[in-house]
Amino acid sequence: MTSGTLPTRRALVALLVLALALRLAYALGLDPLAPYEDQGGDMGWYLDVGYRFSRGEVDVVVPSGPVYLLFVGFWQHLLGRGAGAVIAIRIAQALLSTATVYFAFRMARRLIDDARAGLIAAGVLAISPVFVLEQAQILTETLYLFLVMGGLALFQAIAGRVRDGEPIPAGAAAGAGAIFGLATLTRAVFLLYPVALAIFLGWLGGRRAARLAATLLAVYAAVVLSWTAYNWIRFKEVVIGAQGITSFAYMGARGWGGPQELDARLLEDVPGHAEQDPSLNNRDPALIEGTLRTIQADPLGYAWRRVSELGSAYLQPHGTVLFPGESIKALARAWLQDDRSPGGLLRLARGDWFGAKLALYLFHYAALMLGLAGIWLTRHRWPLMLPLAGLIAYLTLVHLVLMVTPRYLFPLEPIFVIFAACALRLLWARRDAQRTARSAG
Repeated sequence: MTSGTLPTRRALVALLVLALALRLAYALGLDPLAPYEDQGGDMGWYLDVGYRFSRGEVDVVVPSGPVYLLFVGFWQHLLGRGAGAVIAIRIAQALLSTATVYFAFRMARRLIDDARAGLIAAGVLAISPVFVLEQAQILTETLYLFLVMGGLALFQAIAGRVRDGEPIPAGAAAGAGAIFGLATLTRAVFLLYPVALAIFLGWLGGRRAARLAATLLAVYAAVVLSWTAYNWIRFKEVVIGAQGITSFAYMGARGWGGPQELDARLLEDVPGHAEQDPSLNNRDPALIEGTLRTIQADPLGYAWRRVSELGSAYLQPHGTVLFPGESIKALARAWLQDDRSPGGLLRLARGDWFGAKLALYLFHYAALMLGLAGIWLTRHRWPLMLPLAGLIAYLTLVHLVLMVTPRYLFPLEPIFVIFAACALRLLWARRDAQRTARSAG
């Protein structure tokens, strides 16, 4: 069965319908006014600032990129602040999340030239609990994933055509650059990866590919620097992508205990910075100095903090915080250390939202382990594999320096699922080949 056959198309359509149905059923069952009550939380902040930003009422530089603010602001501007806007945002995000499922199908299918790998990836993303849960949150992840996965799917297609010597319209490279630019203006951590992709493309295919890479970079830079120009013209401040990288580097060195604790630690590390800037509006020099002092005081401790925090973020599935009650990890640790009895294990299984949290763990760990196997098994198709595996390496290296939580690594989850789907398909094909060989023998 190939990607062009009718059964494959029907299966894909069925998976996309299932994905959309699950997302709408969950999202529309939530209280549409709850995000407005999230005072002090990220959802309330995005709704409030997005509404004011879309109306031109924000008179300071916003710390995030503008794309998600404009997205949530548009619906509130159109429908007014209230339940209708949140419902519209959630419906739109359900559609974006479903499109992400389709992009995963395209990339997995292209990676090993097998539609069944694409269907496995699409099926996993369609029913994976974390993707159903996340798209209902008024947060950047769903839009960011849609843009990153869409851009990578287009870039992978370009790389495949370059590898095969096929003609490629310049508009494809320009489109990839524009999509990557919007992704960076949604989550600025993506800032340098499109540059790496452009270098890879130019190296892959010689002079013709170099022109495509230059087009991609030019459009990408134009999109990203439009936000820089806006902030310079209006506020006379230089912003590339977003603000806050120095804060994340400092929190990576000192840990995160909340805004007040961050301020207290910064005053402890750099006592004179408050007198130099009493408003604390420009703390970048103090944050850089505080980070360097922390590293110099205990370089081994800093290295251990970064490695252990990154490892914990990889091992903890994203989405468990959406369920109340004690964490499975804490309960399991307590059982292993203090109990180890069948009765204690039964009490663990009866914990708050145990089934839902267990499902998150199972999907997450299966994606990680099979995904790593898939990277190895697809290494011979490196022109198509490296753009995806490179994102895993890029975000891992970035968060060796910047503070990291499971949420910040969540954009890697669909990449691991794509590689996991390819691993399953390749291992199954290998098993079939061995059976055939034994039968023939």
